[in-house]
Amino acid sequence: MAVNFYNGSQGIIKSRDVRVCGFYADWLMTNNRIDTRNVPRQDADSCRKVLNELINQYIPDKEQQIRLLQEMEMSREENILPLESFDWLRQDERATFWLWGYLCKVSDEELGIPRNGNKLYSPNWYTHFRLSMTPASHRERLDIIGHLFDRIIVASPPVTYFKKMLMERLKDKWKMIYSKPLPLKWLPDEEEAVLWAWNNLSKTQQISTLEELSLNINSGGLTTWFTPLSHTERNLALRAALDLWVDAPDSKRLFLLNLNKAWNQQKLRQSRTDKKALNTYLKNETKTRLDFMAERSGVRISDMLEMLINEHYRKTCGGE
Repeated sequence: MAVNFYNGSQGIIKSRDVRVCGFYADWLMTNNRIDTRNVPRQDADSCRKVLNELINQYIPDKEQQIRLLQEMEMSREENILPLESFDWLRQDERATFWLWGYLCKVSDEELGIPRNGNKLYSPNWYTHFRLSMTPASHRERLDIIGHLFDRIIVASPPVTYFKKMLMERLKDKWKMIYSKPLPLKWLPDEEEAVLWAWNNLSKTQQISTLEELSLNINSGGLTTWFTPLSHTERNLALRAALDLWVDAPDSKRLFLLNLNKAWNQQKLRQSRTDKKALNTYLKNETKTRLDFMAERSGVRISDMLEMLINEHYRKTCGGE
């Protein structure tokens, strides 16, 4: 005996979950049943009301409506992931930034979702849904990821737990990245330092993009198309850009080595801004004594010389 989904004259859709109502709207559109492009999706009540009006208009037969809801329910169970599937992202801003950047550019084929010949999805689902390329917070990136997973509809017949398995694959991909040494551990969390590193990485990735753009539609690192709006966002984006840089690992290693070298040289130059070089000769015995005094005091020879000169100056000249 068939389950009677229909209840009341207002319509077959009763859910008060905005994710579910939004999924029904996408499912009807994807399956060429009803044009739902103008259906409001901001809240469940408005979405549900308009969907029921459209269904009553285009499919007035109640038995057909019941079968329609059964089909949508079967697809919903396959496509709507439980909220706990996103738990690994909620408290991890770095992982969320990486996944958002990955989903922006990954092809449908690489993600494992067939296009079924539909050119509307080119170059990928993210672009098809016109999702934001400039989210300005962790919360916004998290919402976009959830929205994308909800709106991608696995073609019928569904593969059991397809999206769940996809999410697990993405988690494993992140674990591989996370297991590697944290990039830029040496870089201080200071606005000037982070901006310096971001600009250096941007120059490198812009050159790579120009060289590879004609060969790879997904070429171009994060720095070439994303603009952080604050220091906090730039600090996160800098690490995400390196997490997303998986091609040409030798080039990445060379860049990081050169960046660290440049930073150390810059710090050295800054430390010498109020210093003058001293070229002189000391007797061997005097030099040996100086080395001994510096080692015993746990300082460099130059620091030992400064201490001796300043101390003698204070005693003989009364200076500070």
